[in-house]
Amino acid sequence: MRFNILLSLTFLATFASGLVIPGSDSSDIEARDAFDLESEVELVARDGLVDDAVDHFISKREPRTSNAKKTRIAAAKPAKAAAKAAKKSSFAGAAKAHKATTGLPNRKSKFHVPAGGGKPAQTYTGKDVRKAVFNSHMEAHKNKNASKRQQKKSDLKQFSNHPHQTPKGLGGKHVRPIPNMKVDHVNKPPKAGRGKGREYPLPNKANPGASSPARVITQQTKKGHHTFKGVIAHDQSRTSSEPGYNDHFKVKESKPRKKT
Repeated sequence: MRFNILLSLTFLATFASGLVIPGSDSSDIEARDAFDLESEVELVARDGLVDDAVDHFISKREPRTSNAKKTRIAAAKPAKAAAKAAKKSSFAGAAKAHKATTGLPNRKSKFHVPAGGGKPAQTYTGKDVRKAVFNSHMEAHKNKNASKRQQKKSDLKQFSNHPHQTPKGLGGKHVRPIPNMKVDHVNKPPKAGRGKGREYPLPNKANPGASSPARVITQQTKKGHHTFKGVIAHDQSRTSSEPGYNDHFKVKESKPRKKT
């Protein structure tokens, strides 16, 4: 009897010990679960902060376009389109006029403007001259639709081939910048091929942006196209106080040597 009681008590103790989880193990699991949950919450929060920071950075880097600015952009589009179309038209017209221009120099020719008055010498190639003639055609087409005020500011000017005020070298008072260029100076429409010429500046290679001492000259012919008359330039040794300061002189063309 006593043996059975002891056996029963031993069985119950053993059974109870198998069901009860040790206190330390239970605390560890609960702590681990709590840590994992806190870590996950912290990670989600951190990711949210990073996303917010990125969104804020992008929004600062990409400025918003206001309605007023959008309106200005929309209003400017027709003017830009018109300017682009006008430039395209001017280029096409200039190309056609340039193709019909006669007397253009050889691309390898040289036009030398001597130094003087502290200003350096400048040398232009035939290619420079031809480019300036093309630009003069561009400017002429542009001026067709320009106001009188805009035309006055244009680099394209009339050239009347007036006689020198102060002759230089050979010749008398009535020597003209381009001797073989005839221009009618009467108060009536000129004869065909004797109208006022056009002058357009060559670039100032020594001082870009400043006015150039040299110009290209073209004149309309009886057939209606233009012909190249030559390059003219100031005598750079003259000062602004001299009477012939604004006189122009034809620059001699040095043609390239022919291959033998």
